[in-house]
Amino acid sequence: MRRFQSHYIPRTRNGRLAVASFVFLFTFTQPPLVFWIGNRVEPWIGGVPFLYAYLLAFYWLLIGVLLWARKHRL
Repeated sequence: MRRFQSHYIPRTRNGRLAVASFVFLFTFTQPPLVFWIGNRVEPWIGGVPFLYAYLLAFYWLLIGVLLWARKHRL
């Protein structure tokens, strides 16, 4: 009987790195970290409040991790 490996568990070192970095960055977009670090209106960055710039930066990093994982076919 052949056992199939789960598709949810990364098999390579780069796959584990991609998952770990995605989860690590994603925690900065969720409470309580976003309330402790990014929940402020002042200073304004690029014409938007700090909270929006903070979230935008982390979402761009998350998209970058996903694109990197896709490029390496993980």
